[in-house]
Amino acid sequence: MINTKTLFSAAGTLALSISAMSVSTVIQASPHSNYVPYQEAPVAPVNNCKWYQAVCKTKYGIDYAAYLIDKAQVNATNHENRYNTQYPIVLVHGVSGFDKILGAIEYFQGIPSALRDGNAVVYTPNVTAWDDASSRGEQLLDYIENTVLPETGASKVHLVGHSLGSPTSRYVAGVSPEIVSSVTSVNGINYGSGFADWGVENIIGGPLEGIGEDLINLTGNVLDALAGNPEYANDALTSILFMSSEGALAFSEEFPDGEPTTYCGNGANLVNGIHYYSWGSTGTFTNALDVSDPLMALFDTLGYYNGEASDGLVAKCSQHWGENIRDDYWMNHLDATNMLFGLHNLLETNPKTLYKNHADRFRGMGL
Repeated sequence: MINTKTLFSAAGTLALSISAMSVSTVIQASPHSNYVPYQEAPVAPVNNCKWYQAVCKTKYGIDYAAYLIDKAQVNATNHENRYNTQYPIVLVHGVSGFDKILGAIEYFQGIPSALRDGNAVVYTPNVTAWDDASSRGEQLLDYIENTVLPETGASKVHLVGHSLGSPTSRYVAGVSPEIVSSVTSVNGINYGSGFADWGVENIIGGPLEGIGEDLINLTGNVLDALAGNPEYANDALTSILFMSSEGALAFSEEFPDGEPTTYCGNGANLVNGIHYYSWGSTGTFTNALDVSDPLMALFDTLGYYNGEASDGLVAKCSQHWGENIRDDYWMNHLDATNMLFGLHNLLETNPKTLYKNHADRFRGMGL
């Protein structure tokens, strides 16, 4: 005979399991705690009054005045929350990057504040300056799970990765897709860097390898220390090998979601519940006051780009991933994040506008 208590216990366990599944489903769609959904404009009242119906006209006038007030309030709310995406935006820096150093110099210069002006929830984690995407991705995953999601109450994030930040973000999407709503590649090293290819052939294995590696590691350690993470251990050699064409392609074989079907083409926009986007640029000299422009021009000259236009570090078509929004902005690799100090090309779209437009895109999608 089956014990009645056992039956009740089994039933209770089943009920708890169903309940847990239900809660899990709800959690997967949880927006951040400050999320304000887009508000539809109120419908204007219709004037059906005859010319002699004074009471009707008065009521219509009162209703129309109330409509104008409601419309103004809705428009104000929507404008105030114009970049308020359902899930937090996480900006992921690239190689030799940081979140903020000396309390003022931002990798994504002025972009977080521009997004927050539209009530966006934005995070800028600091991961190791020089390492491969998998190691950096584990740091990013830990930051999302232990900082972003607990602080905001959200269940997912939008990842926007610049340069090496693109494959770093793709790593997180690949190993933990349930916490990622979108991955956006900005001037991403998705097919590798032509300058990294030059470095692999001309520096690694040669007399300058040791000196170069030590110098880069020192630079990375200083940047990480200034950004508040002196415990990070930089690995320049691993990073450069990863950013080579061979290293990037090997990574893409393991994490192919969003990969373009043809070189310089588009990939799937939606894979495994995650939206994939990219944008990029070409150009080196973009602002006469920017001291980094000659460096970008030098990298462009040395790099192996096979005649393809580049942003100084990455070829135009290598920046494609998922749905490509545009690939020919007149910006160099650093301009893409509004570095240095916002000295971008004054004849081109302000880099901050691209990030604001993207947040607006997600808000319109209900994401």
